[in-house]
Amino acid sequence: MALDTLKTRHHLLALFDRYGALLTDHQQQVLDLYLRSDWSLAEIATHQHTSRAAVHDLIRRSTRALDDYEQRLGLLAEAHKRRRAVDALERQLGVLRRRMTRLSV
Repeated sequence: MALDTLKTRHHLLALFDRYGALLTDHQQQVLDLYLRSDWSLAEIATHQHTSRAAVHDLIRRSTRALDDYEQRLGLLAEAHKRRRAVDALERQLGVLRRRMTRLSV
C-alpha cells in the first residue's frame, strides 16, 4: 500500500483510529506524528534519534499490522456497511415523508 496518496492516508487514519490501541506505544507515537501531525520521515527520524529508513520500516510494519487487524476483525468494513444501511434507510424515510406530505394536502 502506497503511503503517499490522500485516499490511502484517510484509510490509514481510519484504521489507526479503530485499531491503534493494539499497536505498541512506539508504533502509536510514530504513526500519530506521521498521519495526524503530517511530519515527514526525516522529521520523525530526527525526533526519534534514528534513521529515515528505520522510520519508514516502522511505519510500513505498523500499517501492515493495522491492515492485518482489519482483515481479521473487519470492524471498519462493518462500520461502513452499517453507515450505508443507515443512509439507505434515511433516503427511504425521506421518500415516505414526501409521500405523506402530498397525501395530507
